[in-house]
Amino acid sequence: MAAFAADCQGSLSVEAVLALPLLCWFYVGSFVWFDAYRAQTTNARAAYTIADMISRESGVDTGYLAGLVNVFDFMTVKGGPPTVRISSVRCRGNCDDPSGRQLDVCWSWVNREGRAGLGSGDLAGLDGRIPMMPLGDTLILTETALSYEPAFNVGLPTLDLEQFVVTRPRFAPEVENGSESCY
Repeated sequence: MAAFAADCQGSLSVEAVLALPLLCWFYVGSFVWFDAYRAQTTNARAAYTIADMISRESGVDTGYLAGLVNVFDFMTVKGGPPTVRISSVRCRGNCDDPSGRQLDVCWSWVNREGRAGLGSGDLAGLDGRIPMMPLGDTLILTETALSYEPAFNVGLPTLDLEQFVVTRPRFAPEVENGSESCY
């Protein structure tokens, strides 16, 4: 019996059987978590890219905005269909005082049926996310949402990756959408 307890032959095989599943789970889990962070970063970069593209325009139409959704879809991870909402917001009233500023939605566009465009009443919930701006100034709000499904089940649920980007028009006082304007 003492010779059996002292025998070390085959211990490498036993250790491999015990360690290999844990090592494989760690490798797959690392891949899934890295991929989720990559998808989140790609979503943010794509949202900033289309916000920057809009800020360089003086006017857009629905065809241009639909093309931006194609750009966003091309740049991001293929999950579910992306949701993109683009809105132009103008400040009126006392814009230096957070309690006295009034924000109006000039126009809002959403790429998916069943989703509502941004209304002036919805801006109260976004007040802390919209920076202070001069009286009469406009901003472009770009909101994106994308569903991310992990490749393997390692405890990470399906994620809804959302991004909220505020951009100021660069070359014009506002970005017009067809006949819709702030002024």
